[in-house]
Amino acid sequence: QRGAPCGSAGVMAQIGNGSSEQVQRACAYLDTTLAGRTLPQNVKDKCAKLRTLCEQRLWHQLSLLLEECVGDAGFQRIPGLLVDMYTNFVLPFALRLNALKLAQIAVKVSQQHAQPQQAIEFLEGTKVLLNDAGAGSSSSSGAGASKGDEDEEEGSPQKEEVDTEPTLFLKMSIGQLFLQSGSTDKASDLMDLGIKMLDRMEDVDPTVTASVYSLSSQYHKVHRNFDEFYKSSLLYLAYVTTEDLPADFRLALAVDISLAALLGEGVFNFGELLLHPIVQSLVGTEYEWLHALLKCFNKGDMQAYDMVCDRYSSALNRQPEMVKKADALRNKITLLCLVEYLFSLPPDSRSVPLDEIAARAKLGSREAAEAVIIQAMARGMVKGMINQVSGVVAVTWVQPRVLTHDQVQGLATRLEGWAQKVKEIEIM
Repeated sequence: QRGAPCGSAGVMAQIGNGSSEQVQRACAYLDTTLAGRTLPQNVKDKCAKLRTLCEQRLWHQLSLLLEECVGDAGFQRIPGLLVDMYTNFVLPFALRLNALKLAQIAVKVSQQHAQPQQAIEFLEGTKVLLNDAGAGSSSSSGAGASKGDEDEEEGSPQKEEVDTEPTLFLKMSIGQLFLQSGSTDKASDLMDLGIKMLDRMEDVDPTVTASVYSLSSQYHKVHRNFDEFYKSSLLYLAYVTTEDLPADFRLALAVDISLAALLGEGVFNFGELLLHPIVQSLVGTEYEWLHALLKCFNKGDMQAYDMVCDRYSSALNRQPEMVKKADALRNKITLLCLVEYLFSLPPDSRSVPLDEIAARAKLGSREAAEAVIIQAMARGMVKGMINQVSGVVAVTWVQPRVLTHDQVQGLATRLEGWAQKVKEIEIM
């Protein structure tokens, strides 16, 4: 076993491989903890199970129970208990546990530290322990190691970190702590590093990938970068199970990602978000108006948009960014109204009068409709040609979109009509 910094007070923690002596010491610690503290009964019961599994050296079952314990509110409410257990009970046999599982347990334990800097030091210490163990330097150096050997070890150059899932997971958790403490530059460096590490790795555990995109989304949220927050949040949601997220976190994320979709200057596709179960968290809450707005934007329904704005005007006025970007929101739904209308047209009716577009999008004139079409073309949403003399736009292409179930049903109806026309031609 070897000493390495772990904890907030410069404590030298020992990491072991679960030898008989280390198992005895870990079990003795639990005996002392159970005897010397007043603990809730469920905490005592789980500690007793931990002791039994440790004594029997059932490492996998032990790691699963440890993961359960660190997430248990009963353990979390007792100040310092998890940190103490990690140092005196977990570390003596830590090398027997799955390294990623150990990192995840350490992240949960770090939440007991009152200050972010203490938690950062704790996780940095854990990272050093795992790196040393991975490099094979955590094995016993022998009880009779000479002073010269120790000095040589201390003076040796620091080993270069390798790309491993536990290291990446810990780095992203440290980045979150930097973000919480206001060190956004350090958080940014770790975020960029995490994305590069992720690109170099293969078959990465979903929890590790989710940690990278979680840090990215939180960083962009702090900097109010709506487009990047929206992209990172969708990627984060792709690697987690929505039902496993805490209800309050799920609602907060649903609100944030919905606002980002509406306010993001480059977000014009709402189908993917509406199909994700996260938005169902909005239904039946005070933020249900956000769900209604998302559906309006997805359909490009100007009339429904105006109705929702009138109905939920007080809620909208409580969102400073929504008020600030009211004109931009109007412009966005106008563009989506145009795209949705052009997408719904049959292939043989793609020459559309500008006056018709102006009326549908609630625009005051043909010139206003022409300006919206030019803007849509500039954004790559549609392709075609405007005939200013005849006041008609000939559309040749509309940007593909993620369709909701209702939109897929409408597309199926159009395909059935197309198939019927093909049959009629065959008969002729």
